[in-house]
Amino acid sequence: MIYILFLIFLLITIPYVITVFLSQQDKNIQFENYDSGYQVISGNDKDDLETYLLKILPGQISMDQENEAVKAQAVILRTDIIRRMENKKQIARQKLPYTTYENSEYRKKLGNRSYQSMDQKRKKSVSETRGKVITYKNKLIEPYFHALSVGMTLDSREWFGKDLPYIREKESLSDIEAKDYMSVKVMSYEKIAGMIKTKTKKDIKINRLEKNLRIGRTTKNGYVRQVYADSLMIKGEDFADWFHLASNNFYFEQYKGKLRIICLGKGNGLGMSQYGAGTMAKTGKSYKKILKYYYPKTRITNLYE
Repeated sequence: MIYILFLIFLLITIPYVITVFLSQQDKNIQFENYDSGYQVISGNDKDDLETYLLKILPGQISMDQENEAVKAQAVILRTDIIRRMENKKQIARQKLPYTTYENSEYRKKLGNRSYQSMDQKRKKSVSETRGKVITYKNKLIEPYFHALSVGMTLDSREWFGKDLPYIREKESLSDIEAKDYMSVKVMSYEKIAGMIKTKTKKDIKINRLEKNLRIGRTTKNGYVRQVYADSLMIKGEDFADWFHLASNNFYFEQYKGKLRIICLGKGNGLGMSQYGAGTMAKTGKSYKKILKYYYPKTRITNLYE
């Protein structure tokens, strides 16, 4: 009787095991010859969309992040690329805001052992999210993202003055516990004046700059909209970009005749916080739940269906 029951158990379980195995195998893309129907073109070179994702993913999120957070980032990037294609099946690489690295470049930069680990994770993340994109009312979203919020993400209505229903304030409280949550830069007023002159052709005297460099409008959480250098108004985003600040959430302090700039968070504060996504992944949240949290009212759909 035991023998018969064992045979029945095998007859039931073996087909299931085979199905699961084949399903897992099906998730693994053979990137060398995979054809999704979408291409990124550079001169005579053509990358399939999924292969292109491999080249840019490690440059957009740390490969030390949790698997589900990296998968969420892969879906974000795929969504953005397809959105930029504007109903076409291809796009020129120069029209995309991403830096690509070939395998040899990653291997040289990381070393063989770290490269193998990174390569495994990026392939797994792209394969297991193959074709997945984020939509709102059947249209691709603008999938803003950033590395680290200030504990709360930005609302589109506050930042853009327009309503993107899927870009809302979302709590991301774990972000303020990150070791690089705060960063500091100290610069001379001469350097600041030189950069302003280079970027705007405006010559502001150093003594005027020392007395009249201040922050203007900000969001309620401190993201800077305007910086005033004497009578010159500079966009907060531009100021952060010119001086390579970690984010455009910053404030000024005088420091030994120089200017100290204290930055909070990393990035623009919009959409998904990568650090917050990592925290959610550690608690068992899937990439789909992470994306639906940071982009409310959206759906994860399959591009290839």
